[in-house]
Amino acid sequence: MEIKLHMQAFKELALTDVTELPFISSIIRFFQVILTAVKIGIKIKLAVILSALLFVTTFSIGIIMIAHQRSSLEEQMRSMAGTITAQFASDAKIPLMQKDSLTMNLLVQNILKYPGINDAYILNENFLIEGRKNIQEAGLDLYEQKDFILKAKGAPPFISEENGNITFAYPILFKKTTVGYTVVSFSNEFIQEKVRLAITSIILLAGVAIIIVSFVSIPLASGLLLRPIFRLFKGTKEIAMGNFDYRIPELSKDEIGDLVSSFNKMASELKKKEILKGVFNRYVSSHVADEILKDPERIRLGGDRRLVTVFFADIRGFTAISRRMAPEEIVEILNRYFTVITDIIFRFEGTVDKFIGDAVMTVFGSPIRSRDHLEQGIKAAFAIKSTIAKINSSRHSQGLIPLQMGIGLDSGEVIVGNMGSQTRMEFTAVGDAVNMASRLTDLAKGGDIIVSEAIYNLIKDNVLAERMSGIDIKGIESPVTLYNIIALKGAWANQVENIIQQAITELETESIVL
Repeated sequence: MEIKLHMQAFKELALTDVTELPFISSIIRFFQVILTAVKIGIKIKLAVILSALLFVTTFSIGIIMIAHQRSSLEEQMRSMAGTITAQFASDAKIPLMQKDSLTMNLLVQNILKYPGINDAYILNENFLIEGRKNIQEAGLDLYEQKDFILKAKGAPPFISEENGNITFAYPILFKKTTVGYTVVSFSNEFIQEKVRLAITSIILLAGVAIIIVSFVSIPLASGLLLRPIFRLFKGTKEIAMGNFDYRIPELSKDEIGDLVSSFNKMASELKKKEILKGVFNRYVSSHVADEILKDPERIRLGGDRRLVTVFFADIRGFTAISRRMAPEEIVEILNRYFTVITDIIFRFEGTVDKFIGDAVMTVFGSPIRSRDHLEQGIKAAFAIKSTIAKINSSRHSQGLIPLQMGIGLDSGEVIVGNMGSQTRMEFTAVGDAVNMASRLTDLAKGGDIIVSEAIYNLIKDNVLAERMSGIDIKGIESPVTLYNIIALKGAWANQVENIIQQAITELETESIVL
């Protein structure tokens, strides 16, 4: 609300005739007397008038900008701190639920690398400390400053200010249930120092503008430099109005050019609008996240009929394998395989609906509609099959246990939306296509991609498949014909191979695949 009032005041000021202001009108009358009383060339007169006008304008707008930017920049710094805390909560969710103390403490150490952060905590739902600044101090100690979280009202982050620190707390949610909290303490002096530095930059920029204008020579009046000055005037006005995306073309290599460059750098520093993105990227692909952020109204809550493609990717024989492994090893290997699978799904614009033990359910065509959902689903399934085969080959050569993946895929009309109860719900898909994909997955062996005959007929020009006749499926009275996709053909094969190579290269760089 305060920022809106500032913006309204700036708009009213922009519509005001500056010559009506007493201070400015006095200066104009002074120069009119001097310039009419003395015989001076028109270029010098114009140069003096332009210099005086730009001096007064820059000075006035500089004062307005400084008054506005203090509150605006402080709000931006707090917003950025809140976003850091929210992202911290998102990163800590899985380790907290898995009681992965090492990962939680590593997350705390990483968050402490941000400048201005004094301390950070990961708390469980009972406010017991699961991760903190000093690893050797981590344990189930009670977080003493929990009262400000318990008393907090409204949307997170919850904020407390005391002892020179600003503390942000954000709930860790799993399916809309609070399972813990992240707490990050920022130095208030650090935030104020950033605000002071930004304001100092504005003052310095205004000072440079005033100095340059004060030494404007007669060539300015000839028109060679009038356009850049007017652009600067418009630019300072745009910045004062809150348009931090405004840029001035850098055409000259002189002092005015340096001023334009400084102005553009200032505008770049003031732009703080790219922090929100990434929250969605842990659930949907970057493309889907962009679409949601551009038009959130497209995502309607409640049930909705939708044509989608669904597949389940299930690890074959995992129960027997897990009996020979320690719990820590099971979690580590599942996380590695699921990371690879999720990365590939996102590359084909799919959505990870849920993880079910050692299986993952994926939907294409929801929440953003897509005409190519079947093609995307088939490509993603085959990319997972090929990538898992490469990973298993590498793990086998290292004496590690490989995991085989079976996939069942179907496409059709389902209901997508919020399912569950008033106290606990999730956005998911239900329908015959989901049920069929699940049953086909039960029939799939390691490396299989099983589809129905109807799906095969839609994609047969782009795949090689093995026919499976007389297969009994639960819920279907008579035996059916299924197909196991062995390979892709033509453009589909080339595209998927390129994406597989790119995915493996990037994941190996992050030490995830091998």
